[in-house]
Amino acid sequence: MKAIINLLIVFLLIGTEASAQQVLMDTAFMQPYDANNYDKIDGFFDKGKSPERSTINKSTLVYSLPNLKSKQVGDLEAFTPIVLLKEGIHPETKHNWIKIKYDVQNDNGRCEERQGYIINKNLSIGNLNANLANENLAFILSKSPLLDADLKKPRFRLNAVHRFTDLNYKKVKSVSSYDLSIGAVDYYNHFYLAGVYNNALKQMPNLLRLYWHHGESCPESEGNVFIAYANGKMSEIINASSTGEGGFYESTKVYIPLKFNKGKILLVENGDSENMLDSYNGTSKTIPYPKDCGIPIEQLVVVIEEDAEGKTDAEGNFIEDKYKETVMVITHKIIRYYRWTGSKLQEVKKVVVKQRKEN
Repeated sequence: MKAIINLLIVFLLIGTEASAQQVLMDTAFMQPYDANNYDKIDGFFDKGKSPERSTINKSTLVYSLPNLKSKQVGDLEAFTPIVLLKEGIHPETKHNWIKIKYDVQNDNGRCEERQGYIINKNLSIGNLNANLANENLAFILSKSPLLDADLKKPRFRLNAVHRFTDLNYKKVKSVSSYDLSIGAVDYYNHFYLAGVYNNALKQMPNLLRLYWHHGESCPESEGNVFIAYANGKMSEIINASSTGEGGFYESTKVYIPLKFNKGKILLVENGDSENMLDSYNGTSKTIPYPKDCGIPIEQLVVVIEEDAEGKTDAEGNFIEDKYKETVMVITHKIIRYYRWTGSKLQEVKKVVVKQRKEN
């Protein structure tokens, strides 16, 4: 009997060792997910490649190993928060796998951490928590099922995800979605989603900003789309963009009122308090409050359109200043003053500083 028991133990050890070796073989291609491998822009992960992500599909299967034939250990609902741990492309199937950790809520409302493997497909490309004290709300950026008319590829979709505020705070209560009008996700080389949390606009609990950059053609261009979430609805309220190269530029800049310490309010370019200093010329990206515009600063959004061309000499060569930079001459400048009504921007005043000459 003792000999039989010893033999069974040997077989068990051999089986355990073989299983461990098989696991190592099945996961050898997986590498730690290092978010720092992906560029950052203005402090934000490029293309939403933060390790903190969310599922988008109605159902995402979780496997014990990065292999579709392995045991299924979970089934994640849409908009389940996940953290990326490892990533890798299977050498044979070419599937892009991700090892994740996630929480499962039990009947007592307690969360249990679990791990597993999913195929990297249709995850979020930007996550933000809402600026609401009494609501469990998050904004999740994803690829839309709607295709851009020109490129025939998915557009940007912004999802407002409400979760319960009781013991079921991990579960989704409702979702509203909004498809942005700026074209296909794949058209842009870089993008990130940011919140304008300290905006001073009245009746504007949530203001979001989607930065984009396109650099596949000359001249390159970049811009921001501002999305308001007010009264339970999302809407694009205004856009800003700029382009140019040696000898010309075209720009539209948006200035949003932001709250600071001791009640101070400043009109800040793009509502970006983290990047208020122009590191190139050392100036502040703010404008003074125009008291004659007739709009209280808590309701004011200013948009400045400006085009310029390089000044040339008699031979058509660009004239440079003492710093060897091209002297620019403004050819077009318009300042528009908008009032935030609580649901939309309304143009109140337009000041033409210089009108563009028509050819």
